[in-house]
Amino acid sequence: MRPFIPKTSDPDITAILNAFQSHDVFYILGHEEPDADCLGSQRVLGSWLSRRDKKVHLCSTGPWKRPEIADWEKLFRSRVPVPETGENPLLVILDCSSPDRTGFPDSALPKTDSCVIDHHVAGSDFGDIRLVDSLSPSTTLLIQKLIEAAGDKPTKQEAEILFLGFCTDTGYFRHVEPGRGEPLEAVARLVEAGASPADTFRLLSGGRSLGSRKLLGRVLERAELYFGGRLVLSWETWRDWKELGSERDSDIMYQMLLSISGVEAAAVIREQNDGTCAIGLRSITSLDVSDIARFFGGGGHKKAAGCTTSGDLQDVTEHLLQIFADRLD
Repeated sequence: MRPFIPKTSDPDITAILNAFQSHDVFYILGHEEPDADCLGSQRVLGSWLSRRDKKVHLCSTGPWKRPEIADWEKLFRSRVPVPETGENPLLVILDCSSPDRTGFPDSALPKTDSCVIDHHVAGSDFGDIRLVDSLSPSTTLLIQKLIEAAGDKPTKQEAEILFLGFCTDTGYFRHVEPGRGEPLEAVARLVEAGASPADTFRLLSGGRSLGSRKLLGRVLERAELYFGGRLVLSWETWRDWKELGSERDSDIMYQMLLSISGVEAAAVIREQNDGTCAIGLRSITSLDVSDIARFFGGGGHKKAAGCTTSGDLQDVTEHLLQIFADRLD
């Protein structure tokens, strides 16, 4: 078994690689309602650790509604297994700003050392060892940094998955900030390793059901402008999902809403069948929608965030508009 010898001066990366060296079993979790950045980070970290002769458990509560990740469900456990006697496990939580967002109850998690790798604005400083970089465009980029800092390179399959995760969280490079060339240099190495930009674009943009397109039409039809056209807000009902299916194309939906002239932010409220509503938020200006999401116990990035809150569509809409009013009115 090759040792994890850090080839970096970054103290956080060094601490994580040292932790990887001292543990043999890894429980790798992400956030609920996962996307390709979350699951891709889990898959590649697990694949790399397996290549290093470590035992890995990939765990996720799903759901697996996004077409680009639907085939991955069979690779993940829906329950966290109980550690065997004599094991020295490490709990690794990826792409998750709060411990209650894994979807698993705290009682189901192994009581052991924990490691957090994330790129969201910190919601809480949980985890014994942390690599949290809010300037990183994706968590997959942080996983790539770990692999390369240990002197390894991603395999072709790992590179493809890392590239997919990066594209998911950057809107296929649209959200990469000016003056940040380092992430693109890292992505170029993934392409050199075999990742295909063309295949990834087809995966993210194609293969959608007719129902998902009809659902998109309903969201656009219901859209309304607020605060002089600076906010566009729309909604989905539980009946929409029952009729048309749960598949949705969030990227295209927000692209179209944010393309409306004068719009600075978009909000889509999704009614769920348990008395709650999920809220998706996007911004194309300096407006920090993660700050708005935190009012409801959620989080995310300055330009893309989300949360779930109790209440019906009308009450949640009124509350959300009140919070936006403090920033846009």
